[in-house]
Amino acid sequence: MTDTQKIEMESQENCGVCGNLLVYGTEEAARTCTYCGKEFNALIYCPEGHYICDSCHSSKALDIIREVLSSSESANPAELLEIIMSHPSVPMHGPEHHAMVPAILVTAVKNAGYPVPENALEKAISRGKEIPGGWCGFYGACGTGIGVGIAVSVLTEATPLTGETRALANEATAFTLKGLLDGQPRCCKRASRKAIELATEFFEKRMNIRLDRSENIQCRYMSRNNECILDECEFFGKN
Repeated sequence: MTDTQKIEMESQENCGVCGNLLVYGTEEAARTCTYCGKEFNALIYCPEGHYICDSCHSSKALDIIREVLSSSESANPAELLEIIMSHPSVPMHGPEHHAMVPAILVTAVKNAGYPVPENALEKAISRGKEIPGGWCGFYGACGTGIGVGIAVSVLTEATPLTGETRALANEATAFTLKGLLDGQPRCCKRASRKAIELATEFFEKRMNIRLDRSENIQCRYMSRNNECILDECEFFGKN
């Protein structure tokens, strides 16, 4: 990794403008995005007054997600996740993971030889990116868990009027969110890995879709996560 990539990664963990640790507030306040100039009500911001909206925060990472998944032939969603998360444009935490999970799942299903709807990848990204950052703590539903429901919705072409498939998508979200309960501070890497693992189980049991699996995944992001729970995490990598 180059020095430029390291600096870029550090700036994404903290404020993307000045590098300060971000504030996770409890009261929304009007913030103007430093990049696009639009105003948002936000709970997460820089103590120096800087703010980057979710759209600007995610733009580079979403391009990487598209690029990797459009060219990959892997039917292993855990493998695809590790490849995408390792790119320097993907921050330690952030709403990018909410689009990443459903996009990876529909791609793995397609690569495994199962039929998927037209433009499934774009639909998954488009819906996933709408889930804001901090959703897990502020609204009580982790975006990666919702991402599994999004994947099921896209694959089954569910709508609010399709009773069976709508229920299945909601069941997938509920199943995943329950499996994500660990009583720990957020970690988007841990949540994404666990969501993919749970989705693979759900797909096989409830949809008769079998995807490749990875065993003994070891995390390499401990130094980038100020709230890392270390060996309490099932993905903790001692090396």
